[in-house]
Amino acid sequence: MLLVRRVIASIALTALVSAPVISCGPAQKPTGGGATTGGTTTVDALKTKAPPNQAIVLGTDAGGGSTAIALSDAEATVTVDSMWVRLGQPVTGGSSPVKLTAAPNSDGSVRVGFYEEFAGGIGPQWRAGVWLAAFIGSTTLNKDLTDFKFTAEAGGNVDGASASGLMTAGFLAAITGTTIDPKATMTGIINPDGTIGPVGGIPQKFTGSIELGKKRLGFPIGMRYSQDLNTGEAVDLVKLAKDAGAEAVEVPDVYAAYELMTGKKLPRPVPVEENEMDLEAEVVEAYDAAYTQWQTDLGSEWDRLLELDSAGRLPQGLISLAIVARNEAESAEKMRKQGFAPLAYQRMVDAWMYAASANATSEILELVASGDLVGAKARLHEFEGLANTTEAVIRDVGTMKPDTMGGHLQMLSAFQKAIAGLASYMHAGDTTAMTKQFLDQLGGVPADQLASPDMAEAVVQMVAPTIISIARAVANSAAAKESMAIEGVKSLNYMCSLPNVHRLATSFQSAAAANVTYFETLLSITDDATRNRVAMMEPDYLTAYVSSNVTKMSGMPESLKSEWGEDSLAWGLFGLAAEELGYFKASTLISKWYSLGVQNDPYTGRPTAVEHEKAFMNMLTTAERKARENARAAKVAAGSIPVQARIAYQNARVLREGDLADKLQALEMFWAASSYSQTAVMLARN
Repeated sequence: MLLVRRVIASIALTALVSAPVISCGPAQKPTGGGATTGGTTTVDALKTKAPPNQAIVLGTDAGGGSTAIALSDAEATVTVDSMWVRLGQPVTGGSSPVKLTAAPNSDGSVRVGFYEEFAGGIGPQWRAGVWLAAFIGSTTLNKDLTDFKFTAEAGGNVDGASASGLMTAGFLAAITGTTIDPKATMTGIINPDGTIGPVGGIPQKFTGSIELGKKRLGFPIGMRYSQDLNTGEAVDLVKLAKDAGAEAVEVPDVYAAYELMTGKKLPRPVPVEENEMDLEAEVVEAYDAAYTQWQTDLGSEWDRLLELDSAGRLPQGLISLAIVARNEAESAEKMRKQGFAPLAYQRMVDAWMYAASANATSEILELVASGDLVGAKARLHEFEGLANTTEAVIRDVGTMKPDTMGGHLQMLSAFQKAIAGLASYMHAGDTTAMTKQFLDQLGGVPADQLASPDMAEAVVQMVAPTIISIARAVANSAAAKESMAIEGVKSLNYMCSLPNVHRLATSFQSAAAANVTYFETLLSITDDATRNRVAMMEPDYLTAYVSSNVTKMSGMPESLKSEWGEDSLAWGLFGLAAEELGYFKASTLISKWYSLGVQNDPYTGRPTAVEHEKAFMNMLTTAERKARENARAAKVAAGSIPVQARIAYQNARVLREGDLADKLQALEMFWAASSYSQTAVMLARN
């Protein structure tokens, strides 16, 4: 059964939530605070419960102070002019009005709507951009997507997400009751941490918009010199605008976008110092202990690989796997000696995964070469059985009984690792069936051909991807179980009254579904065959797809919901973990395949170049600062910075100094650090 058949039919993105509030400790009653009837007011966040028409931005000064922002208490509409490019001879650009509306919402449901001039006028990528704009606009103010009703109205045929940064600023203007400067517009994709990512066609967009009267035009930071789609030459956007009597402005993030479009500033958290992102000694020691065990396991795998290699019995495909395993192990040991325990641990887990895959594949290869096809299928089945631990680990995580914020985030993190393992396990089940069919087809092949070098390479090409999926499932499940000990530092002992966990999960569910659909349109994923092909190339797509659908699946997820109870803490956090993971992974994929234009080596799959390198470097810098800003907010909300955020941040700091593949992973880790901090804020919000 193919992966898609494991997922039930899609449900409507708009859902009503009626689950009860789940508490992780005695509720703290508000004891006062600074209410405001307009503008902004400094408040004590822990003594203030924000009413519906007010948002509190946490940590707006280094001493932990926060700022209350008055919100519109009625429906508010703004109009922004979205830049576009029209392909043709020549390529032309311009801007067209988009009407954005936001209104308070008190029924706990997600409400994001679209008005189009005619059926099919709004494309799936543009729709996804609206979802992201609504989601990030809400979370920028420490509000939930369900706190508002959003609508977007556009005329003609529109698609693409390059206006998502603009629409985020527009929704924020509507929420805060602020007017839009009619002479201003911008282009750029919104990233999950609120940074603005690169897009194409900016010179044409600027020229067309200036002709329509725009005087202040924003572009993603690092893209001052952008390619003209007609001439292929780099154009200085600042000079282009100045020569036409306008101004070009770099826009690094949502705060700058809001200021460009409204002329006003949003309060923002002050970033914590870098040393506040350090890890406790006991966390490092726990990583070292887990590292040592994986290193021992790798040693046993490595001995067999060396034996096979010395006997000349490894085909090129397995040699390549062994080289990857060796490189990962060497990198892990280097990082461990330098004191980078979390990343050293992850690299050692990856080294085991590739070495174990090479060994298991070689065992199946030898059985095929000897003519024992029954034995080859049996060995494949035996190795597949190792991944059965996935379900057991998920159930183990579900037995946790957290009574602090730190415990809830620990449970969330463990669930996410286990769900990533589940995605690999499900995919392995699909590819295992195809691999067994391949082995069955070898039944009529002469013995001498089964032992030939060409057959060896063909077997490796067919078997190795399945084995790697199984090994990845085993590794992720083991990492989930180990995280229950590694991340067990009681660093967030704030006794909180949690908001509705199911409500937050519903918000992420909507954003995740929009992002996955967006990515699928980018790569023309339309059926089982394309879905599985992309999953082999991009494991993150597999994780995003399964995560965004897992709570609706039959089988084990359905059983867990029944056993734990739909309103239980375990099921609530399982759902939140899944939807947040799906949203996050899909956002990363969109950035790689659309915004940054990453180019991959056709043989290894490793990234070799990005289309917008300078913009990428600026994204890294901005994402690093954003991670520390969000850490400040989490520190105010929950008493300290989540250990998960600090682990991701430390990994990103190291990866940022590596090659392109490492740098891309660093961006993902900075985003992950922000995500964990933002989750802590949202869970502590009430």
